[in-house]
Amino acid sequence: MSSETISIPVTEDVCRRYLKLYTGAIADMLDKAGRRKQVLPRYVTPFTNANRVAGPAFTGQGYPCADTAHDDTQTRLNMLDSIAPGTVSVWATGGSLECAHWGEIMSTAARERGCTGAVIDGGVRDLDFINAMNYPVFAAFRCSASSVGRWDIKEYQVPIKIGETVIHPGDFVFGDIDGVVIVPKDLTFSILDSAEALYERESGMRAELRRGVSIKDAYAKYGAF
Repeated sequence: MSSETISIPVTEDVCRRYLKLYTGAIADMLDKAGRRKQVLPRYVTPFTNANRVAGPAFTGQGYPCADTAHDDTQTRLNMLDSIAPGTVSVWATGGSLECAHWGEIMSTAARERGCTGAVIDGGVRDLDFINAMNYPVFAAFRCSASSVGRWDIKEYQVPIKIGETVIHPGDFVFGDIDGVVIVPKDLTFSILDSAEALYERESGMRAELRRGVSIKDAYAKYGAF
């Protein structure tokens, strides 16, 4: 178990700036920077009506459990009490497919700690309740089964891996309707700046195309696609 406390290197203004963008622009800038494995697998998508989230990662790792009598409640409570305000809770589940790894009570507790949303490489349940909270949860599937006796939380605030993406505590998480992208924490500001510049060029190109300018001429002017 790690008790590492992360230092959030971003402000609420940085999060608001990210939330004006979209995952495609951020992923393109990461590709350009040579970081081509930063988009989470295609199956990690928003399962809630609220489908945009941004903030530093509060990471967690769990694994399937063979003992149906086992209960990780105390670890879960300790983890929830450790969540830093402004973070996004991001969980690797060790390939567990038989239960929900996140639900309404987790969402409520995390939100009260200032957590802005959750990204789960696994299952979610209680979606009507979570939608009533307007809380964004990205997941791989729905499942009504409890995780108790099926899956254990083992560590938090440690490096985790989802698909081909390694996620460290404090890496910047951005999700929208198209999925989730992870920005390494040392690139949080540079990727934001370059993605905003791309967004501006694309906006100009879009306006030109709507006025009837040819795609070749618009591309020659803005260099965006």
